[in-house]
Amino acid sequence: HESLVRSPMCLAARLRPAGKAVSAAPSAAPSAAAPSAAAPPPRRHSLERAFGVLLSVNFLVFWAVPIFGMGQAYHLGLKHVLRPLYDRLDRSAALRRFAAAYVYNKPAHADFAATAVLTFLSTTVAFGVALRYQLVHGHLPWALHAAYNCAWVGIGGRMMGSAYTFAHKEGHNGVLYQRWVRRTVGNLFENWVGLLYGNVPYNFTTSHNHIHHALDGGKGDTFYCYDLDRSSLSDFMLYQRRIFLHMAGLSSLRYFRLRGMHKQERLLARGCAIFWLAFPLPLLLLTRSPWFLCVVWLQPLCAMSFFLALVNWAFHAFIELDASGRHLPHVNALTILDGQDDNFGEDDHMAHHYENPIAHARSRHDAWRARIMPELKANRASIFKEISIVELGILTLLGQFERIAERHYVDFSGELSTAQVAEMLRRRARTKESTHEEYLAWEAETEAALLASPPPKDD
Repeated sequence: HESLVRSPMCLAARLRPAGKAVSAAPSAAPSAAAPSAAAPPPRRHSLERAFGVLLSVNFLVFWAVPIFGMGQAYHLGLKHVLRPLYDRLDRSAALRRFAAAYVYNKPAHADFAATAVLTFLSTTVAFGVALRYQLVHGHLPWALHAAYNCAWVGIGGRMMGSAYTFAHKEGHNGVLYQRWVRRTVGNLFENWVGLLYGNVPYNFTTSHNHIHHALDGGKGDTFYCYDLDRSSLSDFMLYQRRIFLHMAGLSSLRYFRLRGMHKQERLLARGCAIFWLAFPLPLLLLTRSPWFLCVVWLQPLCAMSFFLALVNWAFHAFIELDASGRHLPHVNALTILDGQDDNFGEDDHMAHHYENPIAHARSRHDAWRARIMPELKANRASIFKEISIVELGILTLLGQFERIAERHYVDFSGELSTAQVAEMLRRRARTKESTHEEYLAWEAETEAALLASPPPKDD
């Protein structure tokens, strides 16, 4: 990430943690650290938790049934009918030739074509049907609202998963598409389709790349979670506000402004203007229905905020610190092998952070894992099998480490018993770099220092 660093000493000073992180070393016996005494949470924390509770209740009421129902419908039967049809489209030589010749910059990216076409068509048709009904009849009935949510999720969750995946990949790869696509349409899923999936345009291009990956989930990241217990429902309620502010673009805008990263700030500010003004206001004037706007614009933002909070909570659930307090990279980002819901390599979050953020070929990830196998064994890396990232997040939140250890953890060393693995995972999930209060104080001190000594402009 050298391109992000304008002044290495200045950046190091801005990101330096306050205090010393405490964790057992990798070779220590797997036992959880004793909880530290803390003052009763201030009113701010109560409000943050209340916000998390509201997002959770909203998710359970409006989205849990469509997501669970569409997932089960696929896995319990529809996959036997739909998968052969999809495979036939995916293997279409004509589609792949067209995609490689006219859409994508590299032939390998034609792998995305079939799923991208289906996701785009499903999203636009569902939105078009809902909009036409609203314009003709002047309202959106509950049955159509439910049907829209189901279409938004997609069979097996494929539409919401693919809309996120392609926005993610577009944000990482500025030359994913051929020049004519980049100059006319731009990032189709990040900046257009994403408006219906709660995504602020340019959020991946800016904040995901220049904050989350620049810091690899460390202090200062708008997705940071190591001041919280990842096995605590109460702490997860706190975490949701942090993710909502990221999704809304607000915390990332502040991050860029304070650090003089004005190119990223301007680009994300344009995305915020589109998401918060240019898209919803004309839609409201056209439909004259705040409820319709809530269904197709605000509800997806709330749903994806909760969902991505849970996903990131799982992807970075575990942490191990070395003797100097630094993260072990093969622990703080995980890999899932043979997951049923993997979407173009998204299950290998470890390789995504520490090998290549734009690669999607499983063979490449497997080869990288083989090369670093001694480190994976020595550090008891965070590698799991035959589970979805959502299931892993839920099991972690519920403290079901014995079940994770028995059924899903991959111990390449072959030295640990199931009970030892469970205790190791429990300790890693509960390890913090600081308390929540200490992290908020560090944030405030960092921001005060940046305001007192503004960095030079990056352009």
